[in-house]
Amino acid sequence: MDAGLIATRYARALLLYAREERTEAPVYEDAQKLLDALQGQRGLTACIEGLSQTLRHFVALVIRNKRVEYLPAILHNFRVLYRQDHGITRAWLTTATEDPELAGKLTTLMKLQGFTRIDFRTEVNPDLIGGFILQIEDKRLDASIASQLRTIRKEWEEKNSNNRKNG
Repeated sequence: MDAGLIATRYARALLLYAREERTEAPVYEDAQKLLDALQGQRGLTACIEGLSQTLRHFVALVIRNKRVEYLPAILHNFRVLYRQDHGITRAWLTTATEDPELAGKLTTLMKLQGFTRIDFRTEVNPDLIGGFILQIEDKRLDASIASQLRTIRKEWEEKNSNNRKNG
């Protein structure tokens, strides 16, 4: 059976179960903790002990059904379904230096555009040199100096390549 289909089915079941138990928000947060642990970022035992009862019961079900290999995909899909169900938009801002003022302005602009609930993350990457990269869900705006320099370099190389061919 298709791994994506299995993961989506279990993720939907977890969303319905958490809704029924009135523990959607804690399970959403716990799903990220468990994903981090499964991906080696934290100790798995310590993580599981700190999870909500709803998610611990669900993980036990997944284990009983011998679907453990799908757990990361299930948890990822659950978080996607939760965000869709609750109208949460994910946004990432990457800047060359820390700029809380820009993050605040962009959040305000997004709210003016109708985004009511925003999961806004920031990251610093000095390789950008300056400017920023803003990603809202699957749309990306790259206004970084590094990107502009790559574009200029590519155009320059193409122009010189054509000049060498013609000259």
